[in-house]
Amino acid sequence: SPSSSHLGEPPDAVQKKLEGLGIAGHSQTIHQRITVVPDRVFIHPIPQFMDNVAYLIVCCPPRKFSGGVTGLSPTGHESVDNGYETPVIGVLVDCGEANVILGYLECIYEQYYSLYPRSNAFVTPSTRMGIALHSILCTHRHHDHTAGVGELVEHLESIRHDFKKKTAVVVHGGVGASDGQKNLFDRVVGNVVVVGAAMERVPHQTLFVKNGCFIPLPCIEDNDMNKFVSIEVINVPSHTRGSVVYALRNRVAPDIALTLSESTEAMGPLQCHLFTGDAIFSGGGGVPFESDLERASDNFIKNPKNLQSKNGSSKIRPGAGALAMERCFAEVLARANGPWSSETARNSIYSMIYPGHEYTTDLIMRQFDQKNIPGDLRWVHLPPSTFFEAASHYYVSAHRRALAQKTKLLTIPLPLQKEQIFNPTFRSLKRRGEQLINALLLWYEFGARSLIPDLSETKSGDKTFSARNFVQKQSHMKSLEEQSVFTTIFTNDLEVILQEMRSGKLSPSLAADRLESLRVRLNERAIGRRPIPNTLPSHKNVYLGVLALIVLGSSPSAVTVSDAVVMNMAEPVDNTDHIMISKKRLVASLHEINLQTDDFSIRLEDIIDLLWKEAKSGSGHDIRRSDDENDVESDCNEVDIVELGWLKLTLFGVTLNQRSKFCLPCGNPRPAYSEESWVVSSKLKRAKGELVRHDAEKCLLCRDVFMSCPYVERNISVAF
Repeated sequence: SPSSSHLGEPPDAVQKKLEGLGIAGHSQTIHQRITVVPDRVFIHPIPQFMDNVAYLIVCCPPRKFSGGVTGLSPTGHESVDNGYETPVIGVLVDCGEANVILGYLECIYEQYYSLYPRSNAFVTPSTRMGIALHSILCTHRHHDHTAGVGELVEHLESIRHDFKKKTAVVVHGGVGASDGQKNLFDRVVGNVVVVGAAMERVPHQTLFVKNGCFIPLPCIEDNDMNKFVSIEVINVPSHTRGSVVYALRNRVAPDIALTLSESTEAMGPLQCHLFTGDAIFSGGGGVPFESDLERASDNFIKNPKNLQSKNGSSKIRPGAGALAMERCFAEVLARANGPWSSETARNSIYSMIYPGHEYTTDLIMRQFDQKNIPGDLRWVHLPPSTFFEAASHYYVSAHRRALAQKTKLLTIPLPLQKEQIFNPTFRSLKRRGEQLINALLLWYEFGARSLIPDLSETKSGDKTFSARNFVQKQSHMKSLEEQSVFTTIFTNDLEVILQEMRSGKLSPSLAADRLESLRVRLNERAIGRRPIPNTLPSHKNVYLGVLALIVLGSSPSAVTVSDAVVMNMAEPVDNTDHIMISKKRLVASLHEINLQTDDFSIRLEDIIDLLWKEAKSGSGHDIRRSDDENDVESDCNEVDIVELGWLKLTLFGVTLNQRSKFCLPCGNPRPAYSEESWVVSSKLKRAKGELVRHDAEKCLLCRDVFMSCPYVERNISVAF
């Protein structure tokens, strides 16, 4: 695409044009452009209504040189005959206001793509559009995301040629599309494909997609979008039954075979751009309007005491309320890399979220009212860096949204890793991962170690791996994003460093090391905990471990059986013991929430493999005593899916198919454990747990209390 020095009108002039048309919207977005594939594919946000945001994905054509050779478009060519023969292709995500979309299409073309020819598929030259829009992707059916679809399609139909004529420009599904898909764009009104979930009933929908499918993208002659990017459908049923997230990646869809010259080796690290609609916002998530009903006894924010009565046999409704949202968040995390997840071990992965609303400031502000946060996720239980990261992002977002009406700026899109820090639902996923890992380690220490004592001789070597050193290592983990955050609680430490630097006692390199150590210390919890927090044998912890297995190890299930068939999803189950848990998904989820550190990831996978083998075999005796390489242990290495009931039996000793406590003649409110369960046989008592004593004189938050005068300069030694 043209360089910034060869753009069209100045941004201020284009903004004034939008204001003159009355479509400037709630934010100034004309200057925003995100690069997906350099010189070819870009994303533009478009404001809608009061706080909605639509997104335009464009694909630029290659430049044809005089010799007929096709290449990437060079920059700086301003002549009319500049070698470009095909127009820019556009794909739109959500459409609330058709007139706003049409105005922005023209202004974006004039600002960024005026060197490319306008589409000739229009009735008169005056109606020729610069960006040929041929696809509208709808995340869900709600009015604020689909109200403009019909008007936009009708407008394009009225100004475009009849594609049955010989003068028509052929638009098809690209190199990887089947025969039916190649003619898809010719058979629909206005040559615009309206995409939505198969059972969502989006207005004017013409392409019904299922979970996991790749959408055929438009292609005009040599400008084939399918050769550079792909868009996968991720179903997230909570806000609505058919809500979907569209994952745009700079990789070709798996079913498309390209020649060596057209390969994606030069496209750089894997990028994933997630258009989440109302499923995920920056700082929160959409209300689960169409999930299963959440009982008051399962809402632990409003009724925290109800958690104490839960146990391994308690009924779980994984498709209800907040739990349904968590499973959808985990689904997006686990599938963000798509079929290219193996690249995570070799290259950096860049994931961005594109929410359908600008709610960032309000959602982060709600977090400072701790009544809206579960007890174990409140600020006092989190590292200080999390609080300061949220406060920093709130300050930035509040500043951008407090600008003058015509100059407000968006706070989105946002890196997915950064979102995991200050989004409470993502933080909840990490907490569940910690609970599950603690349960796995205790199971290994108190149960599985005696069954298979030589596990330490596996690929992880002699490295010790226990619940205690896991928690200690976790307290020293580096921040997800290598960026500084507010360090107000280390003001005194910073003053000491400044004084030593001014006096010449501290060299710049040593000062840098000490400043770096402050950032690591910021991740340490301010309030001391037990070395194994919340993992002593209790019915509540068993319940939380089961919840973690469901959220992190299973895909969201459809609301109804018919929805599952239509959308290619898991069916809802009557008994949670029948939920299918995937080992690969569980490991991927733990990796994505940054709970597999370099020190422990290999050994943790060993323990998870052992759990799956034990659960699948039903008994550890066959594994322990067999010497044959082709025994059940070898067979279990390839097992990925195991029912939750068998995992509960193996991990916690909770027996299968227990009677419901609602059955009065035979019901029993107390869970039944097997005799070998470490939950009931372990000698670890709560009174024996070693406490980390809180030293108020050394605590960064409390030491000022012991000062005789807070205004006296303090000589505080800093431990590095």
